[in-house]
Amino acid sequence: MKRSPVKSVFRILSHVVFGTRRYTDKCLRDLAARTKGKTILELGSGKKEGGKQYYSGKRFFDSSNTFIQTDINPSYGHKVVDATKMKYKEEFDIILCMNVLEHVFDFQVAVNNMYKAIKKGGKVAIFVPAMYPLHDEPHDYWRFTEHSLRRVLSAFRKVRVQNSGIRPLPFAYYVEAVK
Repeated sequence: MKRSPVKSVFRILSHVVFGTRRYTDKCLRDLAARTKGKTILELGSGKKEGGKQYYSGKRFFDSSNTFIQTDINPSYGHKVVDATKMKYKEEFDIILCMNVLEHVFDFQVAVNNMYKAIKKGGKVAIFVPAMYPLHDEPHDYWRFTEHSLRRVLSAFRKVRVQNSGIRPLPFAYYVEAVK
């Protein structure tokens, strides 16, 4: 489905107003600075825009890492992986799920699969919008809160939730969950 020019402008303005792209990039830079020689699975690497891999976090990570880009859409040119159907078992040190979980109707199945796919001591990094316009319709299903994220990720040994914006009115959440 082709995005309308009005929706494209609205999405860009949303990134400027809410600062979600800057916040996502900052969180990824911080994680990448602590990550060397790991196997990373990125769910939802997205398509190129303007010749750049705009949505993928790969650009922030050191080349010592093995970085696997995936998406559910085969036309984006990545390995096709559906988080609700993946069968990986303790294969990854890190899974990135950035701006994806709100588009997964069976989000708990996806989270359970991510848990199974990471090694003991491994980490899942999740970024989700909280106060953000509808996008990629009709597949924009959820807005999570700090409390729902902790509950959804309750199988993990340690869950750290950060918010962008003020706590009572967050724009987005970044979560690192350790198995």
